Amino acid sequence: MNRSMIRYLLAKLLLIEAALLIVPIIVALIYGEPLKIFLSIGATMAILLVLGGIGSYLKPKDLHIYAKEGVLIVALCWILWSFFGALPFVFSGQIPDVIDAFFEISSGFTTTGATILNDVGVLSHSLLFWRSFTHLIGGMGVLVFALAIMDNAKNGHLEVMKAEVPGPVFGKVVSKLKDTAQILYIIYLALFAIFTLLYFLAGMPLFDSFIIGMGTAGTGGFTVYNDGIAHYNSPLITYLVSFGVLTFGVNFNLYYFFLIRKFKAFFADEELKGYLTIVGVSTLLITFNILHIFHGNIADSLEMSFFQVSNTITTTGFGFGNTVDWPLFSQFILLLLMCIGGSAGSTAGGFKVIRCMILARIAKNQILSTLSPNRVLTLHVNGNVLDKDTQHKVLKYMVVYMMIIAALIFIVSFDNNNFMTVVSGVLSCFNNIGPMIGTTESFSIFSPLSKFLLSLAMIAGRLEIYPMLLLFLPKTWSRR
Repeated sequence: MNRSMIRYLLAKLLLIEAALLIVPIIVALIYGEPLKIFLSIGATMAILLVLGGIGSYLKPKDLHIYAKEGVLIVALCWILWSFFGALPFVFSGQIPDVIDAFFEISSGFTTTGATILNDVGVLSHSLLFWRSFTHLIGGMGVLVFALAIMDNAKNGHLEVMKAEVPGPVFGKVVSKLKDTAQILYIIYLALFAIFTLLYFLAGMPLFDSFIIGMGTAGTGGFTVYNDGIAHYNSPLITYLVSFGVLTFGVNFNLYYFFLIRKFKAFFADEELKGYLTIVGVSTLLITFNILHIFHGNIADSLEMSFFQVSNTITTTGFGFGNTVDWPLFSQFILLLLMCIGGSAGSTAGGFKVIRCMILARIAKNQILSTLSPNRVLTLHVNGNVLDKDTQHKVLKYMVVYMMIIAALIFIVSFDNNNFMTVVSGVLSCFNNIGPMIGTTESFSIFSPLSKFLLSLAMIAGRLEIYPMLLLFLPKTWSRR
């Protein structure tokens, strides 16, 4: 194991986080916030600069990064960024408990949007902005962001990016890895700017537009007010947010293909078709199922169902009323959407649409092989044959995914007797969604142990499990 390279890269990443904390300081200056806020952010920056400076002082002789180093750097980076990113909340006293603050900022970086705050009004403008700014950074991945700005002439950080970018198959849009990272981030930030402007033009205050824009881009879900998007009482804003989060739930590689006029590759993508079909069917089913709640008003029912479906499948989780009184049928659809998630290579979490499609086709082939044992069956995705190795990886991922969910439900169930609350709370964190189904409460109802485990679950879900699991294997830390 190249430990010196792990130390060196983690130190550089801490320096990057220190630089990012300049943004909430600027916001604090704009709003003339108390000295305590500046000191809390400044103290965090000082800690990061000292640790980052010491760790990056000596450059490693061996600059190679292999698969083991890649997953360790990714997992440790997300934990460290979440811990140090939480310190301004602790130092300022706005979230005094370390575990609560760690949960909140883990939720931010992983774009979950789950919160322990019963009243977001306790946060100052600067820390409210920092809380949502973590969505913007974490949306495309903190390592992809770092890769886009760090020197990487030898293309040696492939394993780092592989470990962070979601999906069963890793793909570069161009041959150079750094260029890929930069292209994806330019597309990402351009779409963020477009939707932030649209929110502002639709009637949102400028500050709110940035907060909701960052939540949309990262498919995060943190808002300015306790009642979420409902606060604006605007169908236009509701639909803009719904379409916005759906936009960021699409594989960003497809947007690149669209920009270079490879329209066939864009419109023929099977995952995109499956994603939009699931959204359309789910919206219609829920619209008619909850029609009685809106006294037969189909426009209101459609607005609410489309908002909830788009926010659930993209794992965004913006609040808009509650689903406690919804029929079980609609709640179950939302639970399924929690698990399915968005597209691979998007900012959305969950199991991913492409994996669900692969599993469905594996099941179909298995049934057909039972009927015709001698028949040679192949599995195609987007016109390409999917090899057996990738199919087995998807099946193994599903097994690990289900086992972790079962273990988390088992532990968290000690805290709460409401089955829907526990299940949706676990699925919400592990799939990076945010709100729970079956309750209007925040995650403050859970014990410190549960909140800590759910924080790690959020990071594990964002990194697609394996990097976090490998942290706890002794073999990972061996020198061989």
